[in-house]
Amino acid sequence: AVVSTQSTGCNGEDGESKCPMLSHIQSLLNAFNGVWFICGNVWGYRVFSTVVYDDATSEFYCDKTAYLLAFWCITAAYIMLGALCVIGLLVCICAICFS
Repeated sequence: AVVSTQSTGCNGEDGESKCPMLSHIQSLLNAFNGVWFICGNVWGYRVFSTVVYDDATSEFYCDKTAYLLAFWCITAAYIMLGALCVIGLLVCICAICFS
């Protein structure tokens, strides 16, 4: 989550939020983060085979460090998502086998 309501003192004793506006802001920021991630996917993976690191005058030039950092951050997010899915599947299989 981009903004956490846990550390702001906005939760009452019963766990109900005393700051409803903060949850709306949190939802908007999370939606923006999701849309930005999808845009980064499109922009990063679309030019993977055409990006040029050597010729700064080229239309397809991109700083190698910046591009590869963005590319591998996006790829790492997918690797972690895949690993979580595999772990979740294994937990479900183990739960079924040992129940």
